[in-house]
Amino acid sequence: MEGIVIWIVIIAGWWVIKSIFSSAFGGGGSLSNADRQELYDKLKLQLKVSEEIPPKERGLPDQKCLAVKVKGLFGHPTENKTKIFLTIHDNTELGDDEFGPPVLSAHPSFAEKNNRVFSLTTVWETSSDTYFPDWYNLIYIPKELILAPYKGRRNLKFNFTACDTDAEVHHSAHDDLEKIKYSASTIYKFTSKEIGYLEEFKNRDKVEDLTINLAMNMAASDGHLDQKELNVIKDWAKSLTLELDEDKASEKKKHFAKLIKETYKIAQTKKASISKLVSEFNDKASKSQKYLAIELMLNVASSDSKLAKEEEQFVNKIAKSIGIDLQTFKEMKNKVIANVDKIDFAEKPSEASFGITDDMDDAEKRKILRKEYTKWNGQTNHKDPKKKKRAKEMVKIIADLRKQYSH
Repeated sequence: MEGIVIWIVIIAGWWVIKSIFSSAFGGGGSLSNADRQELYDKLKLQLKVSEEIPPKERGLPDQKCLAVKVKGLFGHPTENKTKIFLTIHDNTELGDDEFGPPVLSAHPSFAEKNNRVFSLTTVWETSSDTYFPDWYNLIYIPKELILAPYKGRRNLKFNFTACDTDAEVHHSAHDDLEKIKYSASTIYKFTSKEIGYLEEFKNRDKVEDLTINLAMNMAASDGHLDQKELNVIKDWAKSLTLELDEDKASEKKKHFAKLIKETYKIAQTKKASISKLVSEFNDKASKSQKYLAIELMLNVASSDSKLAKEEEQFVNKIAKSIGIDLQTFKEMKNKVIANVDKIDFAEKPSEASFGITDDMDDAEKRKILRKEYTKWNGQTNHKDPKKKKRAKEMVKIIADLRKQYSH
């Protein structure tokens, strides 16, 4: 994902309480029932989640993330090792004692093997009376890695279990509950700003149609729609049917054929409401679907070996309107620019093409342009004549922009 820094901080800050623990629970009879209950409450495994900026001494980025903390007894009663799991469920529509659909992870480091379901697991050396005497940070989780089933305010259930070393979890569910020795959970109210993964599945067909519609209107923005551009859109639509069974694939192909024909006619008239298309696309598309749409538009724009200024302006506007990371968009577009025969920028080159935004000060803009100049200047001796020519053009464009901010 875009600029995400992955970190895991698990602190082995447990203590061993052999004398107290064995006295209380080992049958010595030296503690009253009240004392035993007090000690039990103190040692009971507990979990809590809060939004925090990691301490500076941890050497982590200075941004808020979810700090998962654990406290209490978790050592395996009969083995010298304990396998721990951390899973997350969406319990918005359920009670706290139930387990809703799993939360997904945007990065494999925080996911189960072979799927995207959020999960963290490790094995610790422990004894029967190993415990956390106070709240310890188990892990810091970047908020952008959390993929909830639905957008909006969600009640996420964080579940921590201490288990036998051969215990397994699949799709956030334990294969054998008998292997769980200790467990703790807590509910955390989380706001998901992105379309949820179940919503993404529900909206998929509509988002695909909107993507084709946007790509078609982008292709027509320079006044004409040629066959090469149309073929890229057709091939993209065809790729969406490859994993479907025969009947569904046939039905989908007929739908796309009709849609492409209709959007082609409307795009030629330039009467489509782009703002309405973008608004609906924003409302239904997930972040990954937004990047796929931008990728399609860039492929369409470069299919005729030329990037027209109208096409560049169209794609820039869409990228900004749908809120994707401008740095990532810039890198995607640079790959296209490097391979086209002709680039037709507007009279004043778009600063957005280089990831520059209006809220940046001159120093930030100069820094970005220096990096861009260095990168493109390094390609002016490229073996590929096309890339060499493009690099020289980009160096000139960047040099002209830099003059605006030189002191």
